[in-house]
Formats: sequence, structure tokens, C-alpha cells
Amino acid sequence: MAVTPEPVPGRTPGGTGVPPSLVTASEWAWRSMLIGAAVWLTFYIGAYLSFVIVPVIVATFFTAVLEPIRRRLIRWGFRPSLASLLAFFVGLVLIGGVIALAASQVVANFDELVRQSTEGVSRLGRLLAGPPFRMKTAGLQRSLEAAIERFKDNPSRVLSGAFSILSTTGGLLAGGLLTAITTLFFVTDRRRILEGLTAPLGPSVRDQARSAGSSAWGVLCSYVQVTLIEATLVALVIGTTAALIRIPIAFSLAVIVFILGFIPTVGAILSGLIVTMAAYVTMGTSQAIIIAIVALVVQQLDANVLYPVLTSRRLAIHPLASLLLVTTGGIIGGLFGAFVAVPLTAMLLAARGALVGNPHELDVIAPP
Repeated sequence: MAVTPEPVPGRTPGGTGVPPSLVTASEWAWRSMLIGAAVWLTFYIGAYLSFVIVPVIVATFFTAVLEPIRRRLIRWGFRPSLASLLAFFVGLVLIGGVIALAASQVVANFDELVRQSTEGVSRLGRLLAGPPFRMKTAGLQRSLEAAIERFKDNPSRVLSGAFSILSTTGGLLAGGLLTAITTLFFVTDRRRILEGLTAPLGPSVRDQARSAGSSAWGVLCSYVQVTLIEATLVALVIGTTAALIRIPIAFSLAVIVFILGFIPTVGAILSGLIVTMAAYVTMGTSQAIIIAIVALVVQQLDANVLYPVLTSRRLAIHPLASLLLVTTGGIIGGLFGAFVAVPLTAMLLAARGALVGNPHELDVIAPP
């Protein structure tokens, strides 16, 4: 009668002598590598098709901005199709006007912005090098001045690093046209597009996919609308303060604060530093302290008072996670990646909640 040998401790049943913990670790490792390869391939394809993907993403955000206008027109008695067309053209005028105004102000004050940035870096370096800090800032100062000089000499090349799609004027025009057309179809025919995309799926999968899409869309609408209100109010307060203390480029600073308001966590820090530096260079220490205090107070009120009033709940994205997402998005996709990292993550989490049977409310958004 054969006797089955007892398993030796620390050996697998096959007798290879590999500890079970190492077997488990190796299985986790190759699966993680496979997932990593799939993620890398997804980003590679996305980068290769960025000329199409970027306008679609931007059009989705614009559509979310126009959704309240469309709903208001429907409540006023307009037919849905007519309300969608009117919302698109109203949004086209408003968004185009804001972009044109912001661009004209930045272009008009470009030389002054560069001069003040250079002077601000020099003054900040002298301040940190003197008592009580006594820091060695020569290397950092040279690097910042070189970066400013590169931006001054060839701003389009610097911007093309942040928005690869905007590397040429033709690319900008084509991307803008594609964005406008895609926005028009999203506003007027979004439901049919979603139905067409999910039609090949089975009935149960199709219903889940549409539920996930609805939850993600609700989160995006709330995120974009609330962020738009917050960025506008913060820009108005800081821009008005800058005008009152007679900063020459107050409106341009308000535009920069408004744009950076769409970058969670990091945008508030950057905008506060920019306006404080501008006040320090143009007006002096007292005015810089005043606008720094105003920026700090308004941003705290925004995060702790205005945000809870505008939203009923929070999607559980911790500020640290938001910071890491913005940083990762910036590394992968430049400035555009930093803009979209948090809202896209919020949409994915909302869609996941719908798929597992725990959908979020449609007015839940990620924290600013």
C-alpha cells in the first residue's frame, strides 16, 4: 500500500520548493504588469489620436456647460430640438467671446507680464538670499529666468508642450472647428449617440452601460457648473482687489485666476502666488500682503463655505488624491491633462458606482 508523503513545510505541492508567498507575489506581479501594459497602450493610442480625442473631451465639457441653458429654454416652453440649437449658439457666442477677450488681454499685456515675471524672480531671489533666509538661490534663479526667456522668445513652442494639438495655427483652427461641430452634435443629439454606442450590447449590459453613462454625465455637469461659478467669483474678487490697489494688469490677472480655477488644488495655489508676485513687483510689499490675504481668505471661503452651499454631497476624492491626479495628468498630458484629470476620475467613479448598483446622486462632484 503506497503511502502519500506529508507535505514539507515551505514547499508547494508540486515539490518545486518555492514558498507559497512567492507564488502569490509572482501571480500578482505578472497580472500587474499586464494591467500596466494595457494602461500604457491606452495612453499611447490616446496620444497618437489626440487630434480627435482632445476635441471630443473639450466638446463634452462645453456640452456640460451648456446643459443648464438648454434646460432653462425647455422650461420656458421651447421644443427640445430648438432649445438645443439655441443653447449651442448662445454658448458659442459666450464661450468664444470670453476666449477672445482673454486672449486679447494676455497678448496686449504679454511684454509687461514677461517683464514683471523676470523682475519678480530677481527680487524674490534677492529677498531669499538676504537675512533672515540666506538661501543660495543663484541656480534656481537662473533656471527660472531661462524658462521665462524661452517663453518670451517662442511662446507657441512652450504652449505646444502643454497642448500638443495646438502646435500649429492650422492644428488650432482644425481642432477648434472639430470641437465646435462635436459640441453641436452632443448638445442636439446626445441621447441618440449614447443609444447607438450601446445598441450592440446585450439588454442587461446595455441598461447598465446607459445607467453608468447617465451617472457619469450628471457628475460632469455638476463639476463643470460648480467649478465655473467658483472660478468666476474668485476671479472677480481677486481681479477687483488688484484693480483697487492699482495693479496695471489687473484684468489679465483675473483671467489667469479664472483659468487656473479649473485646476483643482494646484490652481488655487498657483493663482495666489501669481497675483501676489505681480503686486509685489508693481506696487510693493504692503500691496502684496493685502492681495495675498484676500486671495487666501477668498479661497478658504470658496472651499469651506461656497462649495458646500453649491453641492449637496461630495464625491470622496481626498485633496491629496486630487493633487496627485493633477500632477499625474500634467506629466501625461501637460496642462490639458492637469485640467481633465480630476473630472474624468470623478466620472469613472460615478460610472463604477452605477455598475455595482450604488450610483451617486447626479449633483455630486469632486472637491475643488
